[in-house]
Amino acid sequence: MSRPCFLQQSSPAGRKWQDVLQDLQPCADKAGFLAGDWGNCLVEATEQEHTKGNYGQAGQVIDFLTSRGHRGYEKAADKLERLTHRAMRTGGIHRQPHSDLDPQAWAPKREAQEAGGPEPRAVSQSSSSRSSSSSDSSGSGSSGGRKLDPETKALCRSAPDHARIGSSLEQCVQDLPMDVIVEFTQRGTSVASAKRLKSSFHSTWLVEVSPGMIQDGKSYDRVIIQILGSQVGDQPLSLHISGNQIVKAMHLARRAGVRVPDVLFTGSCGTQLGTLDFIVQEYILTQTVEDVVKAPREEWHRIEGEVTTKLKAQRIGREDAAPVLVFESLAEYLAWFQNLVPPALRFIGEAIDQFARGVEHRPTSPALLHQDINCGNLLTSAVSQAWQLDAVIDWESAVVAPSDLLCRPREDKWRIAMDFGELAKGAWLAGCMADKTLPRCDLEALVENYTRAAKKLETRRLVRYQSWASLVETCQRVSVRKGEANNARAASSGTLLRSFTPRTDEQIQS
Repeated sequence: MSRPCFLQQSSPAGRKWQDVLQDLQPCADKAGFLAGDWGNCLVEATEQEHTKGNYGQAGQVIDFLTSRGHRGYEKAADKLERLTHRAMRTGGIHRQPHSDLDPQAWAPKREAQEAGGPEPRAVSQSSSSRSSSSSDSSGSGSSGGRKLDPETKALCRSAPDHARIGSSLEQCVQDLPMDVIVEFTQRGTSVASAKRLKSSFHSTWLVEVSPGMIQDGKSYDRVIIQILGSQVGDQPLSLHISGNQIVKAMHLARRAGVRVPDVLFTGSCGTQLGTLDFIVQEYILTQTVEDVVKAPREEWHRIEGEVTTKLKAQRIGREDAAPVLVFESLAEYLAWFQNLVPPALRFIGEAIDQFARGVEHRPTSPALLHQDINCGNLLTSAVSQAWQLDAVIDWESAVVAPSDLLCRPREDKWRIAMDFGELAKGAWLAGCMADKTLPRCDLEALVENYTRAAKKLETRRLVRYQSWASLVETCQRVSVRKGEANNARAASSGTLLRSFTPRTDEQIQS
């Protein structure tokens, strides 16, 4: 049965939502959530997924947003959808404590409730479980599972909490960890205030310290602390995330002449999620507000080009880059990711191998790639008549790779290879799911990357598409067979041992 189209419903103004939004320019609030009528529509759609069981409606709104040419607001929409799902799972928007960083799009719901409107009630658990095609967000993931099949969505929702890292950090790191506070004390300063800015892949805090920290002749009384949650990157060339890797990438960028925040110190802290790395870095004063304020298009691309030129000019040896991943050629990249594929998913490894045979091993000049330079992490400000770079932040996905990729892959083979990288990463995660060894990650977002890449490769007739749930099932089936075979061998060995009776010394002598 086809899903009802939410956009055909009437808005509070009486017009269909589609007509209201058709030519409306989106906007975001100061906390980075989709706002205005676009935000109000998305909140209503998300709430109805819980109150009426009309799953997938939030996805319809976000898909309409991007189809109208507003892809730049997709992140703000995803952020609003995730938080609204979380609110609905914990009693509803009206039951959430008020905060200055709440989405503006929640205000109409709260006002209606305070005016005596009906209390939204979620559909029963039995009703929810009957709808196997649910698109309900798990509280993480870049698009709330809109692009996943029902079995895969259900599997992602059944994963351990640490595989939904955004919501886990939100719940488990509500205060600045004591280990971080103690580290400041040992360095001769103390935390005056700490404000959590966001929880996504990592937990980011704005902290004021007194007295200010002194390093290299500079004083720092405001710092940013990033507590690293996810252990897996979501960019095609990257995999593992660690504090040492991020700090080394920032060092390499600084050496190339790119302005990045100063790193004051690093460490690790105990949390309910386990021991997490943290990085204390300089607070950058900037006019940039993610998805809200940025340099004009031409100025932004000029600044991005200047950053790219500096990174491309720096030559980096393999020994200089560790622990940052290094791929000097396309063939090396394919070989590295092919090794991730579990033996149970041999067809994926074979597909990568077959593609790699047509790729020549041609090492090129390696350079540092950020992989995710966008309006939120290329910080800029207007100075007189021009805009200038304040800093480039968020180096978690950085790798060292052929410098040609700094200008985005133009060769078709590199684009295909990156899809194979996402395929291999998805296969590796399927093996981890089957073995119950999933790392901390945003599983749903990573599985969406796998699904998108696998379908593109199938279109090119380079691999046979299988849903991620099918990959997990295959890994589990092979694991069970191996376990049964091992048990059979152990039982057989036991029988042989029991049937063997050692001879006595007298028997040996005779």
